[in-house]
Order: sequence, then C-alpha cells, then structure tokens
Amino acid sequence: MKEYVDEYLFSADDKKQWKKSRNEAFTPKLNNLLAYRIEQPNRPIDLAQLYKEITISTQANFKEEIYAIIPYGKHYTQSFVFYKDNVRLVDSSANLLAEKCLDHHLHMDFEGYKRTLNFFLDKEMNAIPIACSRFSLIPFSLTSKPAVYCWVNPGRIENLFSQMNASPTITQLTNGVNVAIERQQRPIFTRMNRAFLTQGILKRDIETQPINVTMSLLEYLNISSTKVTRKVTKNIQYQHIPGFANDFHRKYQEFHDALVIEKWLDTKSLPRNENV
Repeated sequence: MKEYVDEYLFSADDKKQWKKSRNEAFTPKLNNLLAYRIEQPNRPIDLAQLYKEITISTQANFKEEIYAIIPYGKHYTQSFVFYKDNVRLVDSSANLLAEKCLDHHLHMDFEGYKRTLNFFLDKEMNAIPIACSRFSLIPFSLTSKPAVYCWVNPGRIENLFSQMNASPTITQLTNGVNVAIERQQRPIFTRMNRAFLTQGILKRDIETQPINVTMSLLEYLNISSTKVTRKVTKNIQYQHIPGFANDFHRKYQEFHDALVIEKWLDTKSLPRNENV
C-alpha cells in the first residue's frame, strides 16, 4: 500500500518533482517502459508486461490525440490508451472510452451519431468509426468476444504486417507501438477509408476559410503520410467528402430528436403511428 504524502509539506522544487513522479506513474513515457523497448517489429506490444509498469487511472485524457485503445483484463474491463509519447491504463472498458471520446469532442450520443453517419455514408455499418476534426478511431472486434472492440487511429498507421495476407494483422503505429488486429489487410483498408471520410465530414463543418476542392484528403486531414495512408487516400480529394458543410450536425439533431421521441413513446407505451 502506498503511503499518503501531503504535498503541501514539500518545498517548491520538491513539489514539482513529486508531481512529475506522480504523473509518470499514471502517464509514463513510452521510451521509459520495458514493454515498449523490447517490442519486436512483427509482434504486438506485451500488454502483460505493460500492465506491471503502469499505475491504474480512472480516466483517459481526451484532450490529446489518441493513437489506440486496447481492451485488457479477464473480462476486458480495463484499457490501455496510447498517445504519441505516452500511455495510460484506465479502469474502464475500451467501448465506453470511445463513446466518452465522442461525447468530449462532438457532444453527441453514440446512437444518434451512428444513424447520422450511416445516412451520410449511405451504408448500414456495425463497425462505426469514432471521429472528430483532428483524428479518428476505427473499431475491430475481438474474436474471443465480438462485443468488445480494439480502437485504432488510422491516421497514425505506419505499416501492416501479416503472413500471406492472413489474420491477425500487426498494425505498427507511427509512435512505434504494435497492435494486433484480428482482421486481414483488405477490410482494414476499407475501414480506414470510412474513418478518413468521417473525419473529413467533421473537419469540413468547422472550416472558416475556403478550401481548394482538389486538395488531397491526405493533406486536408493532416494525417501521417505513410505507405498505408497514402494507399488508402490515393485519388481521394476534398470534393469527394460526402454531403455538404454543416449538414452533419443538422442531420444529427434530426436523428437525435427522433430518438428522444421514440424513447418517450416507449416509456409511455403509446403507439408511434396512429391513424387520425
């Protein structure tokens, strides 16, 4: 058990050092972790070793760009949240963290967001990417538990490794972290494409300056230029982003209001369609 320490008893310099040590316990730098340093190019990061090196936190940092959210534990009730230079171990499921990320950046509930995105992409999707104007996260279900997802930032994928195009695929991120995805490469490319278009839709909604319609999606989103991201975004320009500026939030409000009415009717046990 850790001993309680009153930070107010410290001098100014000692207090800075104490706060730095506390932050490093909850959000250690990747370079300082053995699990990161011993990682091999074609192998996923050792989560069991990583678990030993991090103090469990109760919340993620949604202000920073997230590189990956990996579920962990016997019942997957905890998650590793990877950022550019550090990582957090959070006492929360990966799916819940993804929904909290959506709420933090867009202030949207997941069901309304899902219906809006399906409408814009003209496709009924089960694997819904979470996105904001700065980055996106794509979900990949676990074979052992299909309702649990691993979330990966497609804009920070450096490379993909697989044997004879079979699953699992080892996804190498630009920060050097390797994540195992239980999919072949082709469906990964498909989901990356959807995520990039989703991010484009949301970024377009906040633009205040005119954009050259022939600008490549790679440049517009300001994602990492890697062999993988260039392949997925090849020949896709700003003008290919579905819909029109400011339509997404307006359409979301329509779906959100309809959902509220549906839930209210369900609680009141009233018929939804009644002939007059």
